[in-house]
Amino acid sequence: MATQNLLQRLDAAADTTGSSDNASDRRIEEVFIAAADITAGQAVSLDYTQGTDSDIALKVKPCDAGAAKLYFCVGVALEDAVSGAAVRVCIRGICDANVAGATVAGDLLQASAATPGELAIRQVSVDEGGAATFTLLPIVAVATEADTAGIATVYVLPNF
Repeated sequence: MATQNLLQRLDAAADTTGSSDNASDRRIEEVFIAAADITAGQAVSLDYTQGTDSDIALKVKPCDAGAAKLYFCVGVALEDAVSGAAVRVCIRGICDANVAGATVAGDLLQASAATPGELAIRQVSVDEGGAATFTLLPIVAVATEADTAGIATVYVLPNF
């Protein structure tokens, strides 16, 4: 599961000559085992329901800030995977993710309590006394663009 973070080149996307436009995006990926079916773009969390510590750190499920309390997101799945299969996960850097509608560039994103695997906009409100209130879930990513049909490019913050 260990990945090295070696920077091989410093090309801007426009300067890549025949190579990937992601040559210098510094994305870090890890391989986990899917503990449930996962689709590309879903935010995933370690599966705390596993019986042993090593399996908890090995298996992931779609994040769920609702009843399942799987809200400590380790990254975003880069591919589809069925339960029991290996799945590549972006644990830091730029990738496409499932996000709540009305996401715009700069929005702070956290696990959704409404839709497992979706990243929701961090909600901040002001109570009657003028104090700001917000949900105390970890910030997982920052949107780099507005969503299109519930998908947006995000920068995943390192949490794993």
